[in-house]
Amino acid sequence: RQEQHRRTLPPGQEDTVTMTVTYAEYQPHVGDQDALKLTVAAAVQESGQVLAKELLVRLHTPELTLTVTGTGILGIPKKKIWDRP
Repeated sequence: RQEQHRRTLPPGQEDTVTMTVTYAEYQPHVGDQDALKLTVAAAVQESGQVLAKELLVRLHTPELTLTVTGTGILGIPKKKIWDRP
């Protein structure tokens, strides 16, 4: 995916550009790599100087924590537990 943004910045000033990429967008392209490579390029209008930066972002499966409320009952099918008042 590509986006273009045009900014004019005074010397020494910084700016932030945010790009949201949903799982549905990147999932078909990740494969076994579990990483995204981001590339940013910028050009200085007055001098024509081009700057580029690459960032490799490793994706991690989030931890899943389950908290059980109530008391578990061994030997009773789940449906019967949920049907109780």
